[in-house]
Amino acid sequence: MKKTVFSLLFVVGFLFMSFGQNHEVKWQEDYDKAVKKAKKQNKLILLYFTGSDWCGPCKDLNVDFFETKRFSKIADENFIVYKADFPHNLDLLTQKQRKKNYYLSRMYDVGSYPTIVIIDKNGNEIARRKSYSMMRDPSYHFKLLKRALKNI
Repeated sequence: MKKTVFSLLFVVGFLFMSFGQNHEVKWQEDYDKAVKKAKKQNKLILLYFTGSDWCGPCKDLNVDFFETKRFSKIADENFIVYKADFPHNLDLLTQKQRKKNYYLSRMYDVGSYPTIVIIDKNGNEIARRKSYSMMRDPSYHFKLLKRALKNI
């Protein structure tokens, strides 16, 4: 009986911890609106270049970095976030979004995923981070945010 109760408490606790890790970030779906919002709110823009439905490191980065309470808090206070997605399933984006994402990847010379580019409201690059390690350590990505905020 004790083992059953302990197991049940363990599972319930694990579920609560899992739910506590996921935090919604308000990703902008229209780049031009994101720029207008950044100008109005005097915030930096975080561009996240990803292959959402096929890129393994991108999926890991989402869980370990973008879906954390820590990132959500920093982003809400300091950044407008835009996901420049390059999925294999083309139905995930509109034609306009695909065109804008390809334009942005050429403009900021992005050739691999995941890549984060932080720009000011005028489009000037402030900081950049490519890839995500197999060690799944997002500390370098948090340092990127800190460095970008120091440079403004």
